[in-house]
Amino acid sequence: MSPQHLLDKIRTEARSTAERKVASVLLEGYPTRALTTVDALAKQASVSAPTVLRFLSKIGFARFADFQAAVIIDVERQLGSPLTNLQNGSPADTPDHIYQKTLMLQAESLRTAAAQAMPAEFDVVANYLANPKLSVKTVGGRYSQNLAQRLAALLKQVRPGVTFQPYQAGFFFDSLVDAGSQDIFVMFDYRRYQPDLLHFARGVRAAGAKICLLTDTWRSPIAEYAEAILTAPDSSTSPFGSSVVAMAQVEALIAAVVLRRREDSRDRLARIEELRQLGQPGAKNTQKNEG
Repeated sequence: MSPQHLLDKIRTEARSTAERKVASVLLEGYPTRALTTVDALAKQASVSAPTVLRFLSKIGFARFADFQAAVIIDVERQLGSPLTNLQNGSPADTPDHIYQKTLMLQAESLRTAAAQAMPAEFDVVANYLANPKLSVKTVGGRYSQNLAQRLAALLKQVRPGVTFQPYQAGFFFDSLVDAGSQDIFVMFDYRRYQPDLLHFARGVRAAGAKICLLTDTWRSPIAEYAEAILTAPDSSTSPFGSSVVAMAQVEALIAAVVLRRREDSRDRLARIEELRQLGQPGAKNTQKNEG
């Protein structure tokens, strides 16, 4: 099995929520995570060890050792390829200025995220967000709530039933009183993971609602309770993790929802533009004259 064929099998054969979790973890940390133990891989994916083995059997490996042998062959092939040796021997020039370094680092993070992406996992999130029967609630922590707020602000432009849940000490859990099976919570949680967000996620699931999680490649503990997970590299030149890839994921989700609700989104945006005209100078006077 060729290396690209192996990665394609991992990416395309994952169907269930558990399988997608295993596949995502493998793709995010390939080949390192593939060379750990079954138990370590299962823990990283928030699934059981038998789930990992069943998925590997599904893609053609009767034993975990067989899968690891294929990965090792792939690694050895890459290490010995002339192209890899040439690239390693001629590193690209890196700029000295922090501004250019930062831009290049974030460009590389976006390329990495694209290469590791699981389109099937993304589609699960997009389908939930586009479902008119579900109410969407976005939740973030101290530093990630800006992402939750942006997703809600853009999403409510193209569909109804969207709420941003502010991170407010003392009132944070109050919204769970109305949570139920008609709700999908989009949660953002990145290192350092917040215990109260984890407790909130448990409350969401106890209420019968579903969770989609956006997190970093180390994966928030909330992953255990999520129906679908999108991870983002957060490499940064500053002391704080970058949110560039996470913001790109938000933009991609909005684009995907619009594709799924093209006519409804167009009508809603047109109506919003009409309503905004009411705030223009002279609009009220026109209404009074007509009355």
